[in-house]
Amino acid sequence: MKKNSNIDKKIKKKKTGLIFIIFLLLISIFFILYTKTSFFHISNIEVFGNEQISDDKLILASGVTTGENIFKINLKSAKENIKLHPYTKNVKVKRKLPNKIAIHIEERKEAAVIVHIGSYIYIDDEGIILNILSEKKDNKCITISNLEIEEAEIGKEIIFNNDEMNNLILEFIDSCTKLGLAETFNQVSFDEDGEITIYLENGQEVAFGTLDDVKYKLNFLQAILKELESNNQRYKAIHLDKGNNAIIIKDND
Repeated sequence: MKKNSNIDKKIKKKKTGLIFIIFLLLISIFFILYTKTSFFHISNIEVFGNEQISDDKLILASGVTTGENIFKINLKSAKENIKLHPYTKNVKVKRKLPNKIAIHIEERKEAAVIVHIGSYIYIDDEGIILNILSEKKDNKCITISNLEIEEAEIGKEIIFNNDEMNNLILEFIDSCTKLGLAETFNQVSFDEDGEITIYLENGQEVAFGTLDDVKYKLNFLQAILKELESNNQRYKAIHLDKGNNAIIIKDND
């Protein structure tokens, strides 16, 4: 029994020694590949999920360059650098061994453009300012005019003079986008009392009233527009500011 026990111990010791040697061998191979070869040098940087920001701009923003050792890259720093771009909502930067970096990005989408003192302020559905231009782009964003703005800085949330308006306007924009009404509206204009007039793409007007019950009123308006279109009925204006019922002014009225 004692002899068998000694044999088992010797076998176990040999196995442990062999494992240790293999481990040292692997460490040595890794060290050689890491320091003496270009095996872990970045050969390609892949970008996924971007539509508005080019691959080159994202790679440049990340600070990662080909030829660098993949293990020397600070992934957190690369991520934070990319997030500085106003159109970036979420980003992940990952190593793909042995020699690739993958950038996965979720972009912010332009949801509305605010006309303000000769400038066009593009915001997303969270009110983040994505761009400020001197000329309006040809896209299907909701155009909103006659709003008083307190602060507008690219990359930060837009701030209106009236605090109550911030959430109400964002709710209006979000609901319009989800209902697919953005392409139908040519412009949305506010007056001094917060009453809204919506100008449709075909020239008709919608007296929308204030921003109370926004979701209900937009769903109601969408139903009216669909019914008028299905009946091929011509009209000049729709009033939603005269009570619970809509008033439709026809072309011949």
